[in-house]
Amino acid sequence: MKKNIILIVTALAFYSCQETVVLDLQQVPPKIVIEGMVTNKPGYQSVKISRSVDFYATGKTPRVTDATVTVTDDLGNEYPFVHNPRNHADSMGFYVPENFTGTIGRTYTLHVHADDKLYEATDELVSVIPMDSLNYRLNTDESEDPKEKGKIYEMLLYAREPQDETNFYLFKFFRNDSVKYYDDTDIYYSDDKFLAEDIDGVPSPVYYGIHDTGSVEAFSISRVGYVYYNDLFNLLNNDAGGMFGSVPASPRTNLSNDALGFFQVSAVSDSEVIVIE
Repeated sequence: MKKNIILIVTALAFYSCQETVVLDLQQVPPKIVIEGMVTNKPGYQSVKISRSVDFYATGKTPRVTDATVTVTDDLGNEYPFVHNPRNHADSMGFYVPENFTGTIGRTYTLHVHADDKLYEATDELVSVIPMDSLNYRLNTDESEDPKEKGKIYEMLLYAREPQDETNFYLFKFFRNDSVKYYDDTDIYYSDDKFLAEDIDGVPSPVYYGIHDTGSVEAFSISRVGYVYYNDLFNLLNNDAGGMFGSVPASPRTNLSNDALGFFQVSAVSDSEVIVIE
């Protein structure tokens, strides 16, 4: 009889552990999130402004549509950015210039007036690694994209990296005009100390299939940009301690006034290849 009572008590104890627990997370006021980009190529210039949300929030982040946004250079030129000039539903919170591209060697400063505060960031537009060409080959391990069958070719990158200067890069890989990642938490960035002068057929982390168009974009980034993307990568891929671990810190940024996000100033080079049999 005593044994049966112990079993019943134990079962009830395990049953009670199934209760859903809602974490009482400390809520903090929303912060401005600014994601800005200036490059030396038309069509890339934009500033997205939104607000941070709490842990349990779902859906799109709230967009800021009434900010005043300008970019100035070190020569005193000023370039206004206009909110969603074509009134697209998917472009709420996006600000773009009318006719402006950056110039290698210039330093640019972003100015955002929102919520009666001024947020600023400065970065220099430095040169980028020139792409020589792309090629492709069947993956020698016969592995394929874990999310799509038939993607068994890897793209090969050829370029020359100047060894007499310190450079930092961000890479984006495309398949048929869509940015692709081997894993959703991947960010492809590099310090040039990990790159040889002759980049001779470095394989892509993304796989392709017959008739796919593969392309890559290389962005120059500053030391501050490298630190930001390194922090962001570690934040996305760090699960130390699980749900009871320490609260992760936000990535270090070049934005002032405690804003989140980053203002990226980059030169861009690109190349593409079509996979044929």
